[in-house]
Formats: sequence, structure tokens, C-alpha cells
Amino acid sequence: MREVSIASTARILPEAVITNEEIGERLIANFEVKDSFDADAVAQVRTRSQLIEKKTGLRARRFFSPETMPVDVGFDLLTKLMKPSGAWGTLDGLIVSSSSSHGFPGLSQQIIARAKELHPEIGNPFVLDVGSNACTGFMYALTIGASLIKAMEYRRVACIAIEFSSRCISYEPQAFGTSTLFGDATAGVLLQGGGGGVATINALRASSMIDVEQINLIKGGGMDVARPELPVSESARWYMAGPPVAVGATRILVSEIQSYQRNGAKIDWLLPHQANLTRILIPACKNTGIDPSRLRASFAETGNTSSASIPILLDELVRLPEAETGQTALLIGFGASFTLGSALLTLNDVPVSE
Repeated sequence: MREVSIASTARILPEAVITNEEIGERLIANFEVKDSFDADAVAQVRTRSQLIEKKTGLRARRFFSPETMPVDVGFDLLTKLMKPSGAWGTLDGLIVSSSSSHGFPGLSQQIIARAKELHPEIGNPFVLDVGSNACTGFMYALTIGASLIKAMEYRRVACIAIEFSSRCISYEPQAFGTSTLFGDATAGVLLQGGGGGVATINALRASSMIDVEQINLIKGGGMDVARPELPVSESARWYMAGPPVAVGATRILVSEIQSYQRNGAKIDWLLPHQANLTRILIPACKNTGIDPSRLRASFAETGNTSSASIPILLDELVRLPEAETGQTALLIGFGASFTLGSALLTLNDVPVSE
């Protein structure tokens, strides 16, 4: 079977940093205080905002500006991924994961149309948007992209995550538990057939643990991809049932790590979806015997960036001075309805600068 490697990685983080206190104020900015119960709710938001870091490990998140559009950051990210080679004519596929954008023409289609204006050598690539698996979307995209290279001999496939969570969360006091966790970002990888690049993919898994009791624990919609300037309806704003989701996510993460351990995999670095540092990620390390110093985490400074969280971590890892050629990295994504995706990589000659 043909080998698949990661030719390049990239990430783009918004400039605007939103502190815990600031997100709390945004949740009550348009809340009408009619009585003492409402005044109590406002006071509770301000108090809880001061406790977010202690309870979750989250200090801040980043939001794209209102003027920024998904297709713009998506094209910018694809440009960064293609820059090392400049071989736009070898791009045979683009897969975009996004929890925050839905509809058609999809982001993958819009980005390719934009790219062809500057790079007419692009042929007729495979395009696909992945959204319903939410935070697991990038890992599903990675699995599909690698399969296209292995089975259909595609030369290069870009897998990118574009997340505008700030436009999908609800800005109300009662949404505190969900809305304070999320941030915006875009990140991704460029896959290629054969060896080389920054990492080689050794194993891929994609599955789910869906059942009737879990199907509604995480739900929501996103921006109209054709009209991203329009606000997301309140009925489509994101909802997550915190405690049961944390318990289920920890169980999934531990189970997946142990599955690789039972098969004898050496895990030098753990790159899990960034859901909750203190309640999910650290406990999972303790339960599987992984040294927390080998856990890569961006959650404290970015929050939960949905499907973009894992490619952010990977782009950080390949530029980390401590990352060495031959080391392994285990990527694990988990998302809506407890979908699951993972990959085991071996690091090659890694870059040390942005």
C-alpha cells in the first residue's frame, strides 16, 4: 500500500484575544435585567468568569473580526501549505472540515475557485466539506485524504479546518457552560504520496460510539456558507451538555490511547482534541500512564477550536525544538455524538521556525 506523509503544516490564529472576563461580559451585554433573579444571573456570570481558568485551564480564546470571512482565511491557509513546494498543479484534492459553516457552494469549492484565479495550473481537484462530526471533522478529513492518495494515487490532498465558533455560540447567561469554552482558528496539513515531509502516517482510525442516549448531547448549526455575513439563528446556536460530555469524552480518549498501547505503539507525544484541560485531557494522561509533559495543549490560550484544534497542535509540534526525528505523535479527535478519529505519526526532519 502506498505510503502517505505530511508535506507541510500551517495555522492561522485570530489577532483578537478574548479573556475570561471579557467573554463573560459579552454574554450579559444584551441581557435585559427585569428583576432580582435577572440581576442574580448577571452576578453569577461575572463570578463564574473568574473561575473558568481554575475549573478548565482556559485563560483566553481568540475571535476573528466581524469583517473576516471563512473563504479568506481558508485561502490564506492553503497558500501557506502550498508555499514550500509551490506546485499548485499537483493539488488533487481539498477537504475542509468546519463545524461553523454549512450549505453550498462549500468552502472547499469557494477556496478552489479563489485559488484558480491566481494559480490556473490547478486542475480539477476533488473537493469536500465535512461538518456533522464537529470536533472530529479534521480527523475524518485526514482519513479521507489519505485514502484518496493510497487508493486512487492522488498526488497531494490538503486537509484544512476552518472554525468561526464565535459566530455560532449563544451570547446569553444560560449558555455560559458552552459559550465560554470556544474560540476561532484555522489550521491544516498538506498530504502527499510517498515519504519525506514533516511526518509519515503509520496508522489511521475513524469510527464512532453513537447511541440514542448520546445523540443530542452536542448539537447546533453554523453560518450559511454562501452568506456568512448573516447571523446564525438562535435555534442553531451551539449546545453542549457539559458533565456527561466530559465523562464520555474522557472515556473515549482513554480507550483510544489504550488501544494503541495494547498494539505496542510507542507514544512520544499526545495531541488530543482540546476540549477541557483539567477535566478531560490531564485525567486521560493519568489513566493511561502518559507523562503530562508529553501532552501538547493549546487549550489555555485558544480554547476549544473544534476541528482546528489538532492541526494547530501538529503545526506547533513540528516546530518545537524538543521534537526529534523518529519520535511518534498520536492524534485523537472526538466530537459530536461521540464520533472518533485518530492517527499515529512518525516525525521526520521537522522545521524549527514559522
